[in-house]
Amino acid sequence: MQANNDAGPSNVAVVYLDQNKWIALARAVKYPAENPKMRTVLELLVEKRRTGQVLLPLASANIYETQKTENLERRFDVAYCQTTLSDALFFRGRHKRLEVEIIDAIRTAYDLPALPREQHWFLSDVFLEATSEWDDPRLAEAVPEKLVAAIRGAPKEWLFRYIMETPETIRAAAVRSFSAGSEALRQSVEELRARDANEGLSMRRKIKNARLMINELELIRTFVAKAGVPDVNVDDILFRHARTIMNATPTYFIEREITLRLDAQRDRPIHENDFRDMQTFCTVVPYADIVVAEKQFTSLACQAGLDRKFGTVITPDLGELTERLV
Repeated sequence: MQANNDAGPSNVAVVYLDQNKWIALARAVKYPAENPKMRTVLELLVEKRRTGQVLLPLASANIYETQKTENLERRFDVAYCQTTLSDALFFRGRHKRLEVEIIDAIRTAYDLPALPREQHWFLSDVFLEATSEWDDPRLAEAVPEKLVAAIRGAPKEWLFRYIMETPETIRAAAVRSFSAGSEALRQSVEELRARDANEGLSMRRKIKNARLMINELELIRTFVAKAGVPDVNVDDILFRHARTIMNATPTYFIEREITLRLDAQRDRPIHENDFRDMQTFCTVVPYADIVVAEKQFTSLACQAGLDRKFGTVITPDLGELTERLV
């Protein structure tokens, strides 16, 4: 999306709901008498969305979780609820967010003004951009502009059809591929976790900073070059401000701080869902006014002070919206 022109007034509340909360709302749609509390929340959200007082964007994890649901009726119920209430708005993918965040961090470090952007630049109504920008040159196959234009013309219809009409063989293969990749990553993380277990918190933070910087150095260089700092080359900027990039870039900061707290839970193994939850928190916490998520990551985020740092309400209680959105 170039700009979210109908996103509402400047004081619109951006609210992110994790998958379990969407499932609860879908049940309230279908079985209102059995879910009176959730029905109250649902009706509040419908009214707030109708009057433009709230946005309920989805993240890529929501698409994945809904699409992997094998029971078609349940998938339909959740997809219908998500598509309708979210208006098919999505938080943009990691690559785009990092570009903006790193440019902002570097320009601030050199006392340069922020580049002009739309208020809700981090949202898109092209569901593909929940993963990557549709015109990202790294894509193996270009996305046709006509397809993007069609999605922009009817974003809710295209999202719903994508979730419900993707051929079963493709859907199942995508779920298997994602799980396999997550398992390989999980094993790697567990090995690093064991290796660093005897280090203190300060040293483990430095180690994670170094790994993030090394693993994504070329990507970071690309974005630093776009920051437009006059008369300073990229290598000098990186030398002087490597720590700034790690601390002032929300995506890196959140990933590091939540990982540190996951590592501290030594009796608890890392799970596949942890990666999705962590990346979702990196995606939504800096940009949402309210995040409603499961208890584990809500607790980790608040332990890390992410709620205070970003001015975001982070809660596991969907019913709290009836107080927050009055």
